Amino acid sequence: MKEQTVPLTVSENQKEESFQEPTPERQRRDIFRRVGDAYKVVNTVQVLREAGDIGDDEIRAADRWSREYIFSTLGVVDQPIQTRSESIRGDVHTWMLGRGKCAERLSLIRETLGLGAHVRLEMMLGREMSFSAMANRLYPDLSSARARMKVSAQCAFLLEQLSHFYRNNKSRNHS
Repeated sequence: MKEQTVPLTVSENQKEESFQEPTPERQRRDIFRRVGDAYKVVNTVQVLREAGDIGDDEIRAADRWSREYIFSTLGVVDQPIQTRSESIRGDVHTWMLGRGKCAERLSLIRETLGLGAHVRLEMMLGREMSFSAMANRLYPDLSSARARMKVSAQCAFLLEQLSHFYRNNKSRNHS
């Protein structure tokens, strides 16, 4: 028996709605913004930026901490580092040395800023928790609005401290 193939045709209405919306469970947990044909999670750093609570330095510090955290804990590099053409390609040993340096820097940040700061950085950047989720964990006895406001202010201040840490650490290593 011979198989028949039937060409699939897509109507214009189906083309326009080819993107998939987040599930209702996910919509309850995260805030989304539609960017082109995709829905993207609006993270806490973006919320702080849009509110005018942080600037470019704090965003760069948050991005750096997040990438170093992921690399040191999981060994994954989100965006490959740009290397010069004359540089020598590394091996498993240089990879592990890089992970160790990131872990050492994160430990220094934890020692400098304190355990409470580290916990908030991990929740905000490592786990990408919303302010509401962080507030529920950190301040379960407060009203949700008051707890969220406290967490938001703490995170903005913390990112300012993190930016300052990276700036000072950079100048210390180059002197």
